[in-house]
Amino acid sequence: MTTESAGVRFRPATDADVPAAYMVFRRSLADYLARIGMGDPSMAEDSAIATAWASQRPWMEHLVTTAGEHWVAIDDHGAIVGWALSVETDGLLELAMFFVEPGVQARGIGRGLLELAFPIARGRHRAIIATLDPRALGLYLRFGVSHQTIAADFVVRPRASELETDLDIVRLQPGGVGPEAVAAIEFALTGHRRPMDHAFLADLRPSWVARRAGEAVGFAYGATPGGYSAGPIAALEARDLPALLAVVENDAAAQMTEEFAFTVPLSATVAVDHLLSRGAKIDPFYILILADGPWLKADRWILTGPGFVI
Repeated sequence: MTTESAGVRFRPATDADVPAAYMVFRRSLADYLARIGMGDPSMAEDSAIATAWASQRPWMEHLVTTAGEHWVAIDDHGAIVGWALSVETDGLLELAMFFVEPGVQARGIGRGLLELAFPIARGRHRAIIATLDPRALGLYLRFGVSHQTIAADFVVRPRASELETDLDIVRLQPGGVGPEAVAAIEFALTGHRRPMDHAFLADLRPSWVARRAGEAVGFAYGATPGGYSAGPIAALEARDLPALLAVVENDAAAQMTEEFAFTVPLSATVAVDHLLSRGAKIDPFYILILADGPWLKADRWILTGPGFVI
């Protein structure tokens, strides 16, 4: 299937398209950061993109594996100038990638990609983790989502602390016991189960499940040694988030991680208060959580970092 708009062709993406599409993503992100005064021109250089690709390639491959829709926009010379990918699991459609090459934006390419990758009638529920770019936001709000909360990266320089909790927090092993408990907690807080995401994360990051009186009440994914992002972290009761955050921070401190970030909805006030009390710094790059309703209990949910999916 191939469609056209304003001299640009849209077609389903292939695995071979992903490296070039990723370059569009990084150049578009660098352009946005420059427009809001946070830009580092070196971000758009091929060497910087290659470094980022080496780090994020497992994520890109996972997103492609779980894609519900995956499209690219092609110009007259056959170059990829736009990329959109949505992931779909258990009725949840999330727009994970949506980027247009700087210099060809505002020509209808974005709308064409969204119509293909995030169709209005698709999904029992719909979500987008969005930047504050007004051009993209103006499109998103026409596709069946609205503002739910804002989130920010809380950057931590980890140091060990004593845990004061009645929770029994056990580290999970890939392929071991625990996935059913994680799935049940996720369903309680989001209304969806994402087993492929959790299988991927369990191989990528350390993880824990928390129990009280034998019942699973929370889970956490930490930071990969040397990595920057953690999450998701979830608790049936907000009061249990500090203990889960502390477990992740203690593990990062043991791994001699210099710093890493939790991506926290600002409505998760218990987590926010805990992290600020620990000296976390708020990165000025904010994101919006857009969805088709308040089904995400964001006061008890720390996002999956980096911000491709909830």
